[in-house]
Amino acid sequence: MRAALARAAEKPRQQWTWGIVVEGELIGRIALRRRTPVMATLSCILREDTWGNGYATEAAGHVVQFAFTTAGLDRLEAMHHPANPASGRVLAKAGFTRTGTFDRPAEDGTAVPYQVYAMQNQ
Repeated sequence: MRAALARAAEKPRQQWTWGIVVEGELIGRIALRRRTPVMATLSCILREDTWGNGYATEAAGHVVQFAFTTAGLDRLEAMHHPANPASGRVLAKAGFTRTGTFDRPAEDGTAVPYQVYAMQNQ
């Protein structure tokens, strides 16, 4: 809590995190992390038993709107593990475009090609 309150007081703010609540139950979280003065990354995680109900898509839409109207950002980026194509569909529905891949090291030392997405404020 202290860390979240400290981030909320930053000027300019570097991170925003929201809970995703359905019928009074916390089922996940979605966040923006500022990487440059005008660009941030979006991340989201949901409880597995809630997948496939549109909750991540709805949350992403709200966060994209916030990013471009309230946070003053011009660009958002996101990525997902290649074994999780549903996250790519969520990003596409929210308006992101796939821009390529980014190799991230796995625990065994191999490279995992994460799918990279971006969106510009129109």
